[in-house]
Amino acid sequence: MQTIAGFDRIGEENAFAVLARAGALAAQGRDIINLGIGQPDFPTPENIVEAAVRALRDGQHGYTPATGLPALREAVAADLHRRFAAEVSPDSVLIVPGGKVTMFAAILMFGEPGAEILYPDPGFPIYRSMIEFTGARPVPIPIREANAFAFSAEETLALITPRTRLVILNSPA
Repeated sequence: MQTIAGFDRIGEENAFAVLARAGALAAQGRDIINLGIGQPDFPTPENIVEAAVRALRDGQHGYTPATGLPALREAVAADLHRRFAAEVSPDSVLIVPGGKVTMFAAILMFGEPGAEILYPDPGFPIYRSMIEFTGARPVPIPIREANAFAFSAEETLALITPRTRLVILNSPA
């Protein structure tokens, strides 16, 4: 059977396997702190639930513009101005349903055979998988407990070479 070019280089998203395993252990009564998928450990706040229900009842459902709702993009630009005194046009704001689509786009833009992409390790397993998909060399940035689970600027800078095309920094690490 023929595969799509490069498709065999895409790894699996192990975070979902971790989520399933953590859920199974929790169902057995084990006390679990699940850091596998970034899912909050608290329910959605009631005001957000009510706003979503109200929006649906008001007919706000279906497809939105690919860049996000204009009012939301304007609110993000205004927030950036308020917090950082940055002048950002709403036209430069992109709203997406999660981080993976932006990470994949960035990694596709900068990844190619011979390039290096630095990524936090430990971090989301899909980073390495997407980097390898492009043919670039994944270079882990160590995130150490001894450093309060943060990266070291000095250690990170030492990993950068002329072949480095992208450095992925993940907050709050």
